[in-house]
Amino acid sequence: MNPVRFLKKCLIDPPAARSSARLVAREWYGKFHWWIWPDTPLMYRFPGGGKLKLYPGHSFTECIWPGVDRYEPDVQGALAYLLKPGDTFVDCGANVGYFSVMASDLVGPLGTVVSIEANPTTHELLAANLAMNGRGAPVHCALAAAAGEVDIFVSDMGDVYTSLRTGGLVRGDSVRSHKVRARTLDEVVAERGLTQVDLVKVDIEGGELDVLKSASQVMQQMRPTWIVEYGTNTWPVFGATPAQLLDLLTERRYVLRQFDARTRRLVEAPAAIWESHYTNLILVPAEKAT
Repeated sequence: MNPVRFLKKCLIDPPAARSSARLVAREWYGKFHWWIWPDTPLMYRFPGGGKLKLYPGHSFTECIWPGVDRYEPDVQGALAYLLKPGDTFVDCGANVGYFSVMASDLVGPLGTVVSIEANPTTHELLAANLAMNGRGAPVHCALAAAAGEVDIFVSDMGDVYTSLRTGGLVRGDSVRSHKVRARTLDEVVAERGLTQVDLVKVDIEGGELDVLKSASQVMQQMRPTWIVEYGTNTWPVFGATPAQLLDLLTERRYVLRQFDARTRRLVEAPAAIWESHYTNLILVPAEKAT
């Protein structure tokens, strides 16, 4: 940190200065922690009380530390905006449980969180984090348009990037694969005996449209809102296109929105959204749209 620049920031923008100081302090704390205890995870506490273990050397930890509270601010804001106590949240592509734990705090003890993760190694870390919080239901499977056995591929950049297809973000000379059970989202929801689903988050590196296709009963009978990752670097690997998504939304009576983290509200999605390497779409039942 540049001391002169920091002092100037303290005078001009105190909140930004506090944020910068917290980021630097967290970075040095992490370095010290893993120097003393190189194999021990760090414990991060969410403002709502939930806890998350961040494992040294894990690709998810490397993605979010030390800026752990700044991770995907639009998704964080959308969860806070859309979830209320007693709701049911389904996390598709839960990784180690960052958003599942956050959602558990938001829905409270009367709510339900179901966390789905395909990568067997990551699923173990997810299950441990959910168990530590005494909340959530981990499900180990891949989500696809049809049930069966599939190969999942793990990028050599780390298991934060896991997909049913190679290419896009899952590339390199050291891509690994695992055979796992594939299921439809309708099957998972039915097996869990869920009578309501209020919000679904889908982030599975390009297979998001297949999950939507596999959830006709959930979409048409339970009418949840969806947070769906879209990107020009992942969807084409699956042959998925914006036109296919828009046709599906019309068929199932949904409208397309985005969450504006600055104004903290849902807004119309601009046409330029389809050129994004990475963005999050909000799919809202037409009858709930404003």
